[in-house]
Amino acid sequence: MKKIHLKLVSLRFKIFFILVCYCEATLGTSEQQHQATPSPPGQQAASPPLRYEAPDDCQWWIRETPGAVSAGDEVALTCKLRTINSEFDTTNFSVIPSEHTTSLRIECNEVIMSRSSLDDRSFVHLTRLRELILDHCKLGKWPSGTLTGLRDLRNLTVRTRNTDWPAMSLELAPESFSPVRQLERLDLSYNNIWAFPDSIFCALTNLVSLNISHNRLQDISEVGFREKAPPPQPLISTHDDGGNSGHDVPPEALPPSVSSPCSLDIQILDASFNHFVLMPTNGFSALRRLQELYLHDNEISMIADRALGGLKELQMFDISNNKIVALPPELFRDCIQVIKEIYLQNNSISVLAPGLFANLGHLLALDLSRNQLTSAWINSGTFSGLIRLVLLNLSHNRITKLDPTFFRDLYTLQILNLEHNQIETIPADTFAPMNNLHTLVLSYNRISYLDGYSMNGLYVLSLLSLDNNILETVHPDAFRNCSSLQDLNLNGNVLTAVPLALKDMRLLRTVDLGENSISDLHDPGFKGMTNLYGLRLIGNQVTNLTKNMFANLPSLQILNLARNKIQRVDHDASFNKLTRVSSSSIPNSVELLFLNDNLIHTVEPHTFLKKNNLTRVDLYANQIVSMELNALRLTRVEADRPLPNFYIGGNPFQCDCTMEWLQRINTLDHLRQHPHVMDLESIYCKLLYNRYRTYIPLIEAESSQFLCTYKTHCFALCHCCVFDACDCEMTCPSNCTCYHDQSWSANIVECSGIDYTNMPNRIPMDATEVYLDGNNFGELSSHSFIGRKNLKVLYANNSNIAAIYNHTFSGLRRLSVLHLENNHIKELQGFELQSLENLRELYLQRNKIQSIGNRTFVHLEQLEVLRIDGNRLSTFPVWQFSLNPYLVEIGLGANQWSCDCQYLRLFHTWLQGNYVKVVDANKVVCVFNNLTNAVGPPLADFNATTCTTFMGGSRAVVESQVIKDYLPLLLVTLCVFITSIGLVFCAFYYRRELRVWVYSRCGLRMCYKTTAFEEEQDRDRLFDAYVSYSVKDDGFVNQVLAPGLEQSDPAYRLCLHYRDFNVSAYVADTIVEAVESSRRTVVVLSKNFLHSEWCRFEFKSALHEVLKDRRRRLIIVVLGEIPQRDLDPDLRLYLKTNTCIEWGDRLFWQKLKFAMPDVRKASRSRTSSVRHHTHHPLHQRAPVNVYATTGSSPASFDRSRSPGLPPPLPPQPGAGKLLPPFLHPHNHLQTIDRGQAPRRLPPQPLWA
Repeated sequence: MKKIHLKLVSLRFKIFFILVCYCEATLGTSEQQHQATPSPPGQQAASPPLRYEAPDDCQWWIRETPGAVSAGDEVALTCKLRTINSEFDTTNFSVIPSEHTTSLRIECNEVIMSRSSLDDRSFVHLTRLRELILDHCKLGKWPSGTLTGLRDLRNLTVRTRNTDWPAMSLELAPESFSPVRQLERLDLSYNNIWAFPDSIFCALTNLVSLNISHNRLQDISEVGFREKAPPPQPLISTHDDGGNSGHDVPPEALPPSVSSPCSLDIQILDASFNHFVLMPTNGFSALRRLQELYLHDNEISMIADRALGGLKELQMFDISNNKIVALPPELFRDCIQVIKEIYLQNNSISVLAPGLFANLGHLLALDLSRNQLTSAWINSGTFSGLIRLVLLNLSHNRITKLDPTFFRDLYTLQILNLEHNQIETIPADTFAPMNNLHTLVLSYNRISYLDGYSMNGLYVLSLLSLDNNILETVHPDAFRNCSSLQDLNLNGNVLTAVPLALKDMRLLRTVDLGENSISDLHDPGFKGMTNLYGLRLIGNQVTNLTKNMFANLPSLQILNLARNKIQRVDHDASFNKLTRVSSSSIPNSVELLFLNDNLIHTVEPHTFLKKNNLTRVDLYANQIVSMELNALRLTRVEADRPLPNFYIGGNPFQCDCTMEWLQRINTLDHLRQHPHVMDLESIYCKLLYNRYRTYIPLIEAESSQFLCTYKTHCFALCHCCVFDACDCEMTCPSNCTCYHDQSWSANIVECSGIDYTNMPNRIPMDATEVYLDGNNFGELSSHSFIGRKNLKVLYANNSNIAAIYNHTFSGLRRLSVLHLENNHIKELQGFELQSLENLRELYLQRNKIQSIGNRTFVHLEQLEVLRIDGNRLSTFPVWQFSLNPYLVEIGLGANQWSCDCQYLRLFHTWLQGNYVKVVDANKVVCVFNNLTNAVGPPLADFNATTCTTFMGGSRAVVESQVIKDYLPLLLVTLCVFITSIGLVFCAFYYRRELRVWVYSRCGLRMCYKTTAFEEEQDRDRLFDAYVSYSVKDDGFVNQVLAPGLEQSDPAYRLCLHYRDFNVSAYVADTIVEAVESSRRTVVVLSKNFLHSEWCRFEFKSALHEVLKDRRRRLIIVVLGEIPQRDLDPDLRLYLKTNTCIEWGDRLFWQKLKFAMPDVRKASRSRTSSVRHHTHHPLHQRAPVNVYATTGSSPASFDRSRSPGLPPPLPPQPGAGKLLPPFLHPHNHLQTIDRGQAPRRLPPQPLWA
């Protein structure tokens, strides 16, 4: 299939277009011979159909845009790609037709975590494009020329969703938006942007809306919307003609002048969900037309005095969900005449500066909820001048008292929320000024008494919530002035009787008196409530209900008396032992029918027919398993009446093929012949067959799950059922159970656990799911499932299958799930699965598979799940799974993967790039010599050193494991004791190697003591080490040893005998000075050294002299084999009393660095200020040309290595030159910047 990222498609489109034009010109044909899109409703039939060729990855439709050149000539195109120009894809946008495309939406696959990229001029041919959306494409950079050619672009949305990939952020080029100067809306959210280039938005002079939310911006000043202050100006003097000074003009007298980064007309700015911590002065002053500012969900804790300076048109300000403690008093000074909405909820505000909100005459909504405000900071001046305020939210604070002067200017307020405070009393006339208030919420406070004048002036109040207080009594006149009250909540208090204040509340429609202590309902509290519709009395102490108890409530339709102590109820059939319900058992005049909590198992058909007054039926909590649709059939209900409400939950319904109607009964309301089931979403039903769930919510059940059993079935169009061999006859195999749904689109054959030795005969041809697990087949012969073209799911696991023959699954084109786990399969040659082109899930775990053909899974292009864990695979090339693009779940653990280093390196590389796909990545280990108990480390922790170490020590691991396997359980205590002793012994025996390992891993020197005097002496030494060696070993020292220390991390400063010594200086004096100037002395001991330098008297005597008091600072590197007979007594003493390291030791570099002194990081991070001049004797000698000596070259050292030893460090850049990297051409020791050499790049993702 052609893809948008194939360049060949572009050529095909062009050829096709030429052929079409040629045929049209030659034959005179019209648009009916080409692809056309039907005109949408309302379009004139006379207009010709639009010809548009979209890539196969895309869908398109016609946009109806006012002002278009011609009706219906604008196309909106949506393309769904995997990635853009990544390691997987090469994307070519030129195949998109440019003539009619005005809107382009590109959606990348959000599952594939691979970096995408855009090139310059990617969309240059789409000259009519007005809208461009990029979603889920993991872009790291945005080139400056990406939008070149899009002059008409109005809307741009770039959402990389890099928040799913924290290590990646979008970097914008400074000129990114210069080509799209007509842009009006820009959305850059969800991109992990850390900062914007300077003046990046300056080209967007028509920009109206900007969204930069959900990024990682930290400083508002760096966003680029803050005006820059002009440079200070000196006093300006005026002079007369005679040169005499006139008068001085101070700067404040000059006209104001500010320099702005650019002129922008942004009206809406969304900077929410970032990491701002401070709102600076004039942070957005360059946006003088800004009307809406969203800064919620940041980390702002401080706001400057003029943070909103210059925003004279700001109407909406949202800074909720931050960490603000206080607000400056002049915050809203510049927008005092226009601000309409302020949202400050969910902060930590405990102080309100005087006059903060004063005289905001146009403010409509103020939300101060979820802060720490107390009554001390709310006074008569807090809300003064808010003459247009409609909404005030003060909930979830610490307000303890209310004063009548608080709300004196709020005469237009309509909603006041004071819930979740600590208010104890409501003084008289507190709300009197608010004569337009219609909603008052005082829930969750500490109000214990309601005075008769507390609610004065609330003539239009319709909702009053006083729930969850500690109300004990309510004054009879408390609601006297609340003549419009419709909803009253008094639940959650300690009332003992229905308040008399409810008497004659004629407009009241709902009253909630639940969770009180009311025991008697005979008081005249409900008298005169003629419009009461709902009454909630749940959780009280009511004991008896009589017939006339609610006679004064003619409009009552909902009454809730649950969780009371009712002992007697008139006219109620609930909580009895009824088993059947029929039409004759119910009066035709019934309105409310309560049959809940009985034993009803049968509801006969037409039970509720002709019950014309029925409004509610409760069949909850009975024993109904199944019933017909006609059981709920009603006489047709008139359109002006609501349908009756039925409650049938709490019954053990069975979801078989006769009950599918119940799932969609509420969609039959238009027929007016069936009730409305109110608790349909809470009904659970039992599935007749499902391997994973027995009960399921009814509305979540799929049509294929409503099943019935069958033995045999013959379709009406089948004419061969009288014969034995008939494909269209459905006959269930013997000892099996078969199921079907109502439409026979699902046909399930359950033959598991029957101990079949051969494939059961006559599996239905139309079977969609076949379960054969738990049998004893031994093998699957060829063409075992031939003709089952509809089979989608096949279970053959746990059936002792050892072999699968060619064409076993032939014909199963629709098979999507195949289970073959827990068998004895030993090999897959590649032909077994060839015909399963639509297979999505393949389970092969816990078999005995030793080899898999390289082409086995290649043709499974739709494969998503593959489990091959628990087998005996060793060298299967898992990196071939990259050829299965949709593979998202792989099981690889519990195999015998080879510990060969080359194989592990390839395996590890693939595993790092697909770690999220491998479900058992932490259990993927290699096995030594195919012994399952001798395992290496997890492959996720693989590295070259680990590989070599474990390969070399595999025998010890195996032997230890074998011994452990045969230890009896009775000797566990002895084993622990012996193990402990062994660990202590090993730690003592290998104490040096252990100290080196700890130092190389953690940088910690164990059991290593240096005196303060020694550290003070070493602090001012010029070199970290002086290296003495033979001139014949100069190649080894300069090309291997020195780069390994000087260019490592940490980097050491070395003085080399033949590289840094002055030729003309006396050797003995130079050696003495070099040793005294170094923190350590390194002697490269070799045969060359013994037969040349050590034989020179002045060399030997000088070295003896300086080392007799510094023996502990001597490090001897033994190069090659040296016979003991060649060593004189002095050298033998040095070898016994000092650190001795052999070249070729696998821990050579770790031991050497452990013996070296600690590098002073403070001095290494910055450039050394010490420079050495030509007069110093150590720097007068030019380096020895190693290629002119007779010593060994680096290559010869590499060839002389013992087998299995780690190679020396590779030559560093510049290692082949005569001068080391830090030596000046004039033989001066140059400045070393340890912070820059060697330079290391930051870690990059594996798929980058």
